[in-house]
Amino acid sequence: MVAKGALPPLAAAAGPNAILEEGVTMEIVEQILTYAGLGLIVGFGYYGSVAWIGMMEASGGPAWAAKLVSGLRLGAAIVFFLWLASIGATQILSAFIGFLVGRQIAFGLGGLD
Repeated sequence: MVAKGALPPLAAAAGPNAILEEGVTMEIVEQILTYAGLGLIVGFGYYGSVAWIGMMEASGGPAWAAKLVSGLRLGAAIVFFLWLASIGATQILSAFIGFLVGRQIAFGLGGLD
């Protein structure tokens, strides 16, 4: 019999791969958080550049610079998600969630809600 709140002996011996609940392991949780963090960084950069492009156009910057930044941000996002798709579904879904959180943060800071 196992005390309330304690892990069964086999789960306790498993170390970092101990079962949390319903078969979810610490390794999967770490993987989800890692790729969500990557998505957050890419999403913040992607959507933050929207405000930067708007400032460049408003200040009378060259049109080619705004087009260049727009093309680079689109290319970077495509490469990022293609790379994730080659790894697996868990990674791409968790990164996409982070990407959307980055969007909310970037738009909130830029006043673009």
